[in-house]
Amino acid sequence: MNEKLFILASQKKNTNHILHLILSILTGGLWVIVWIIVAISNNSHNNRIQGEMGHIMHYKAQGLSDVDTYQQVRADKKQASTAKWKAIGAIGVALVIYIVLTKLAGPV
Repeated sequence: MNEKLFILASQKKNTNHILHLILSILTGGLWVIVWIIVAISNNSHNNRIQGEMGHIMHYKAQGLSDVDTYQQVRADKKQASTAKWKAIGAIGVALVIYIVLTKLAGPV
């Protein structure tokens, strides 16, 4: 898992604030919009990477082997994905029921 942590750590992105500051000055402040978007995007990406690293470290701290840690992380991701799709399905069913009941009730 140390390789996985190294790969994840190397995927983090840095925002070059000096470059964005210079571009903002040269464009009369118009580049600030791009700067904000890039900074937010990089921060979101880094938070996701840090979460994955924390997830791995959580199981490693419990003494699991690399293989067991990888299997547990994969099982957790599968469970989270399943829960997400169940929630989307439940919302879809509720929406269909609402539409059907509204059509049956007709105009008031």
